[in-house]
Amino acid sequence: MVTRRDFLKSSGALVVSFASAPLLDRAVRAQGPFGTRASHIDPAQLDSWIAVAADGRVTAYTGKCEIGQGIFTAQTQLVAEELCVPLDRVRLVMCDTDVCPDQGTTSGSQSTPTNFNERGLALAAATARETLLKLGSARLAES
Repeated sequence: MVTRRDFLKSSGALVVSFASAPLLDRAVRAQGPFGTRASHIDPAQLDSWIAVAADGRVTAYTGKCEIGQGIFTAQTQLVAEELCVPLDRVRLVMCDTDVCPDQGTTSGSQSTPTNFNERGLALAAATARETLLKLGSARLAES
């Protein structure tokens, strides 16, 4: 048998959830249209970048957020592997809107596949590696 207290507790939650539905709908519509891509952000826009310090420490910047799916660890490892540096030399900055561009939603286990394909952090890390190799080669040729 359902007690009055249990009924009121459960119906209160229903009232709150039904009352907030119009607010959620407005928030979803305000985000703009979504296409079939993983993100509604222009794919030609710069969205990931890497800084290599003089001491060899690497900082990678991404607009994706760690929300329990393990992308912080995976993307840190992938940057370290792409640049051939130890894992402890890589720092990953995520979701800092002062320095990381908007990469759209973080959902559907798509953060690592969309950041490590021909764009995103994979491209940034590969470009950094090739640039560092060219700079090192030029410096050795001068010696």
